[in-house]
Amino acid sequence: MTNETRRPLILIIAVMLTAILGGLAIGLAGSARADDYDDDIDKYQDQIDEAEDGLADANADKEAAEERAEELDTALEDTDAKIIDAAQKVDDLESQVPALQTALDEAQAAVDAAIVEQGIVADKLEAAEAQDAAITEQIASDEDRVEELQSLVAAIARESYKGGSAEESLGIVFGAADEDEFVDEFTAQQSASRVQASTLAELDEIAAVNRNRGARQEAVRDYITELKKQADALVVERKDKEAEAQDAKDALDAKLAEAEDAKQYLESQRATFLAQQEENERQRQDILDKVADLYEAKKAAEDGKSDAEDAKAEAERKAAEEAAQSGGSSGSDSGGSSGGGASASGYFDYPTSNVYITSSYGMRYHPIFHYWRLHAGTDFRAYCGTPIYAAAPGTVEWATVVGGFGNQVMIDHGEVGGDYVMTSYNHLTSFAVSSGQWVDRGDLVGYSGSTGSSTACHLHFEMYVNGDTVDPMSVL
Repeated sequence: MTNETRRPLILIIAVMLTAILGGLAIGLAGSARADDYDDDIDKYQDQIDEAEDGLADANADKEAAEERAEELDTALEDTDAKIIDAAQKVDDLESQVPALQTALDEAQAAVDAAIVEQGIVADKLEAAEAQDAAITEQIASDEDRVEELQSLVAAIARESYKGGSAEESLGIVFGAADEDEFVDEFTAQQSASRVQASTLAELDEIAAVNRNRGARQEAVRDYITELKKQADALVVERKDKEAEAQDAKDALDAKLAEAEDAKQYLESQRATFLAQQEENERQRQDILDKVADLYEAKKAAEDGKSDAEDAKAEAERKAAEEAAQSGGSSGSDSGGSSGGGASASGYFDYPTSNVYITSSYGMRYHPIFHYWRLHAGTDFRAYCGTPIYAAAPGTVEWATVVGGFGNQVMIDHGEVGGDYVMTSYNHLTSFAVSSGQWVDRGDLVGYSGSTGSSTACHLHFEMYVNGDTVDPMSVL
């Protein structure tokens, strides 16, 4: 193949490779972009999931908080609002005490630190002033020495230059009586010169030292001035910190005093409250006794009716036998009592249209006065004015005010599933029925409220079986 024929072929192959590689690159780029989009989608989906989880947790926390609040409302039922407010005030005040105590501790620590810092500065100032005094004493001592040396130099000068003529100077040589006298006089003059030179050198040295001492003393005195400024500032700072500490102490003492006052109020109300609870329990027992009496009366009546029916049946049986013996017949046939009544299962309905239970049947612990009592019914959330309905057919035994129950409707349902059952609807704001009235299941009996011993509008629903309270939820 010639070069001319190979060249087009090479160009064609190059173009094809370019196209293939370009397509591959585009495909890879497209794939990379798709992966990026998938990553973004996953990331945003994770954020959505996380937000939904957070929302679910928040809703769960909200529901739990609402349940705790409603349980607390039930536990505080029959409790005067002033007592509840006082207990809440105690809790609020005591919750503030740790922070106030911390503030007091920090303020007192700041005062202690200021006192320590004052002590440090005072020690430094005392040391600097002692150093200044020492330098002053050294300088004064050196000045005394300088006066001595200057007197000595002056004396030597006077003796050395007394007269001052050459003849007097040569007299040391020619005027000497002998050789020893000459040597003595010459030695004396040489010693005087050395003493003078030494004295002058010492004077120069003292002057140099005192110059250094003067500079050092000036620096020390500047330092003393600065320390005094620090000391003055620390006095002001300490007073400010002591004032802050006193304010913190006053705030803490005030909160503690308020809390103590509230506690004393609670304690003073304890006996009154417990007496009220005893009265409420007495009223509750009165209702139970009435229900029990009604049950016994109803049972006695049913027993009497049953006995009468049995006697009637026996008389009819004997009459039938006598008629049979005389050849007659009797068409009478007594079915007797059906007995037993309706079944409880599915017989009772909820007394509110929107069923939301805020507190169940059972023992409750009073969070303020710390004692246990029976919550003898089921509380339904029913805002003020909510319609309340009969749970089952029956006769209104009464619709009246009953102590801590407030406006109460009591319905006698008769025998249900072999048991004598009554229900009560409590804390109503108003009635829709009257005593002796027959109601069917779902009939309006009144409207919810907060009468009697109640802290908020709700329905307190109780059920009595054979004279005793039972958990309404066991049959609803």
